[in-house]
Amino acid sequence: MYGQPPSHGEPQRQHHYGHEASYDSYGSYPAEPSPAGDLPLAPIHRRAGARVMDNALVAVFGFALILPIAIGALGLDSAGSKAKDEGGVWTWPIIFVLFTVLSVLPFLYEAVQLAVWGQTLGKRWFGLRVVKVDPAGDPLDVFTAVWRPAINHVGYQLGFFFFLILTVKVFDFAAYGLLLVSLGTLVAYLWAIWDRPLHQSVHDRFAGTVVIDDRVEWE
Repeated sequence: MYGQPPSHGEPQRQHHYGHEASYDSYGSYPAEPSPAGDLPLAPIHRRAGARVMDNALVAVFGFALILPIAIGALGLDSAGSKAKDEGGVWTWPIIFVLFTVLSVLPFLYEAVQLAVWGQTLGKRWFGLRVVKVDPAGDPLDVFTAVWRPAINHVGYQLGFFFFLILTVKVFDFAAYGLLLVSLGTLVAYLWAIWDRPLHQSVHDRFAGTVVIDDRVEWE
């Protein structure tokens, strides 16, 4: 993995900390040099593909495993159940199942893999790896590997489910908060498009990480 970058193929970052920087692989000029300026940044479209793949894997496994158990154990599929009361289909068991599938399982899925390999199945498939910004390019330690998905899957989702519960259980107007939180989560992911100089998402910023192209040799 480590060595001289190839002279052809995917665009290479030519930044050097403390020196004049050139255009990066996104075709934009960075705001300022960075200690991680020599790292080959992962293209946005491959990062998006890896995220979609990881989310799909967790969702399929999570719903296939947890939802039937919740329905059977709590009798939501039986006659006379309260599925039509207290917020329509949004019963507490359903909200709990959704939080588990959309938050807890993705957190465990990503934290374990980042701690062991520095990449998830989706990132492995698309040739990506998550490394530390400082020291630049170092593998993730256990704390960082856990902290990054905690922000990503637990922090983002807490706001979403808070307003979801308010919307279906308390106040109808809380749907506006649900919409705003959903848009905020989307922006947190899209932040990598215009972020400078390392094109980090919000969770990368907080965790001090960057996603690199694992198919490019670097030193």
